[in-house]
Amino acid sequence: MSREQRTGRRIPIDCPARIRTDALGPTSYGTCIELSVGGMTLRTIFVPLPGEEFEVTIRPPRGPGVTSPPMTARVKVKRCHEMERGKEYEIGVEIIKILG
Repeated sequence: MSREQRTGRRIPIDCPARIRTDALGPTSYGTCIELSVGGMTLRTIFVPLPGEEFEVTIRPPRGPGVTSPPMTARVKVKRCHEMERGKEYEIGVEIIKILG
């Protein structure tokens, strides 16, 4: 049985995300589909290690009058679920620190 651990309000969004790990390797991309004060949910082809920490940059949605800068945060993986076999994963992360 799964117990809900998140207590903050989650806001559904659809914003491009860039994932940069500490390991040398290519940058991964995906979509941030949910954001809260303490965390976010990402959809991507990137498969993290349990508990892995990395940097995520979320760009604001495009549109007239949108002038917000991107948000960059240091995050820690809390969960990872395969959504489409070998093609898409949903990653729940905790925000450790807002970097910009």
